[in-house]
Amino acid sequence: MEEAQAQRALLEEQLATADQSLGFLLMLVASVLLSFWTVTVQRRGLCLTLAGEEEQAAALPDVLPARRTAGAMVIGSLGFFLCLALRAWEDARSGTEAACRSASANLWASLFVLLAALLRFLDLRNQAAGQDGSEAGTLPA
Repeated sequence: MEEAQAQRALLEEQLATADQSLGFLLMLVASVLLSFWTVTVQRRGLCLTLAGEEEQAAALPDVLPARRTAGAMVIGSLGFFLCLALRAWEDARSGTEAACRSASANLWASLFVLLAALLRFLDLRNQAAGQDGSEAGTLPA
């Protein structure tokens, strides 16, 4: 009986983790859609400028705040997934060598992806501070 309760508790914990993962994946999708919107605004500005309609291009919304918001959403989500990778690595240390290697690789990958997102976010902050005033610097990489 006690073993069945422990198994149920473990399954409920895994369900909660899956629910949280879905939420953070949804946040990643939302950040991609926000980034898509910023590129469409930038593209519209380029088209207007090429058509000689600089006033309309200048009236388009500033996309930098949306890009920063999307970046923050990505960082939050990737932080969550890094925590999951760390937990999996800790659990795998008592398992097989192959499981430990796999968990280590996933942990490093999660860390590097988060670091890349942080670097991009810091670059956006520098752009907002006016350190990169070129038009090309505001286009997504």
